[in-house]
Amino acid sequence: MALPAILLFASASTAHAEKPAYLHAISDLRTAREYLQQDTRPRYAEVRNNVIVEIGKAIDDMKRAAVDDGKNPNHTPPPQSEGDPRIPVRSAIKLLEEARHDVEHGRDVPENEGLQVRSLQHIDNARHALEEIVR
Repeated sequence: MALPAILLFASASTAHAEKPAYLHAISDLRTAREYLQQDTRPRYAEVRNNVIVEIGKAIDDMKRAAVDDGKNPNHTPPPQSEGDPRIPVRSAIKLLEEARHDVEHGRDVPENEGLQVRSLQHIDNARHALEEIVR
């Protein structure tokens, strides 16, 4: 009786560990956006708002890819790294880099109509704009 329970638990753990890379990317992008929304310095408001728009576009593309693959984009794993609310821009950059890595190494299928490429462009646009702030 214990063996079936162990097998059931082991298969559930394996399935959870096999989350697609773009679900990790969605989680990282959402967290990056949250960090930027907490940064209220008026000097960077325009850049920050533009970056948030780019992140939103990347999230939308990744969500469409997740749905196309039969996944629920609202059930994402936690972000891959912790940030620091005292340095929201640097934390967001780190998360954008991790999201980019996931999207770049994620599976792209022809049915997604270039979602991977567009997502990478949005992430790169956001990251480059933020890098200008921290220079």
